[in-house]
Amino acid sequence: MNLVVFGSTGGTGREIVKQALEQGNAVTAFARDPSKMAGIEHENLQMVRGDVLDPAAVEGAVAGKDAVLSAIGAGAGRTTLREDGTRTIVEAMEKTGVKRLICLSSLGVGDSRANLPFFTKHIIVDIFLRHAFADHERQEAVVKQSELDWTIVRPPHLIEGPRTGNYLHGFPITETQIQTKISRADVADFMLKQATEDTYLRQTPGVSY
Repeated sequence: MNLVVFGSTGGTGREIVKQALEQGNAVTAFARDPSKMAGIEHENLQMVRGDVLDPAAVEGAVAGKDAVLSAIGAGAGRTTLREDGTRTIVEAMEKTGVKRLICLSSLGVGDSRANLPFFTKHIIVDIFLRHAFADHERQEAVVKQSELDWTIVRPPHLIEGPRTGNYLHGFPITETQIQTKISRADVADFMLKQATEDTYLRQTPGVSY
């Protein structure tokens, strides 16, 4: 497949790029600072320097791709980067006719808030991450209002660790026995699988251990 990855220099984005290349895909890694991709070299990797808020740059990166994977992120402070960047990506896809979008969000957004334990829900999210989660809520709304073939992936706290391929996904909001962490490598594994599957088309699956 011919893929483009936004947020490619972040922890999860780098994993998506590496695994996509290992699987034989052609990958365009979109980044403000391509030098942060140091250590990843492949004949099927194309680096594109650009700002996710720049419509022309995003359209150029998206055009002709089979699928778009977005792992754009921001800090915990007040921000609209996820919302605004995702809107730019969605509009570029609609203009260029690219349909498949896999977008990284977070467990705890929307109805998945019910999956979180009390401490995580009321202390971590409501106090320390409230701005980030508000941005995720708006980000998801942008995706859901589009005409794209989207899947929004909701992992809990992201950690460094191996790709195990052994994780839960698509669990109901009544499931509260899941762990509150998962490796970036396993999230990347799940997101890439969605590029070729329609199991979670226009759905918001959680993914965790």
